[in-house]
Amino acid sequence: MAELLIRNSSVGFIKAIIFDKDGTLSNSEECLLELAKTRIDFFEEKFKKLKLNNIKIWLLKKLLISIYGLKKNCLSANASLAIASREQNIISTATIFTLFGFNWFQSLSIGKEIFNEVDIYLANQKGTKQKQRTLISGALDLLASLQKEGVSIALMTNDTQAGIEEFISSNKLEGIFDYIWSGENKPSKPNPKAVIELCKKMNFNPSDCALISDADTDLRMSKEAGIPIIIGFNGGWKNPPSLTEKRFLIEKLNELKIHSSH
Repeated sequence: MAELLIRNSSVGFIKAIIFDKDGTLSNSEECLLELAKTRIDFFEEKFKKLKLNNIKIWLLKKLLISIYGLKKNCLSANASLAIASREQNIISTATIFTLFGFNWFQSLSIGKEIFNEVDIYLANQKGTKQKQRTLISGALDLLASLQKEGVSIALMTNDTQAGIEEFISSNKLEGIFDYIWSGENKPSKPNPKAVIELCKKMNFNPSDCALISDADTDLRMSKEAGIPIIIGFNGGWKNPPSLTEKRFLIEKLNELKIHSSH
């Protein structure tokens, strides 16, 4: 086991640490902003083609802006786009459409269609490089120190497997993560059973682990799964998230240190 320190004070001993990705290891706000704005633009064009009147389209856009968490040139770290899985975001989007007279089948179909079209559009952008999800300051040093001390490192995120692979490849993190739990694994977070199943996969008890995330949903999940060291991180967003479920709180990843117990 290794000793985990926050601001040079010991918080306990661990065998493994579970990281959230977006907003914890990854600078994701700009990418998610671009994603949100593009989806809304595509939905606007779709509903114009469906002859929805201008007032309803304006209201629909306002509702999408609200659920996605857009605020001027930043994104709410507590909103669905920052926290929820793709599948969950499709469902919340489709729910908005039902308010405008579309049945559930139509709403879900439109949501899936536009999400897929936006993915293709952003992947094939010409002339401008698609925004990359770079590492948050201090992440690489922290990951390297954990690996050096023999601590198992897991990544638990609601991103797709393809999104995770792109993040790892673009940031040269091959060989860093011992275990990965994506939004495609079942159950997915924030179900506490997801943490329990990941710990089983690692051959550790939840009591041997720590978890760090920028979302209360993750922090409560880890608490309910029996993880003792629950660390909230609020340094990955322009407007820091308000975290109420953490046991410890850090603003910079370099506030975390690891010491070998032998």
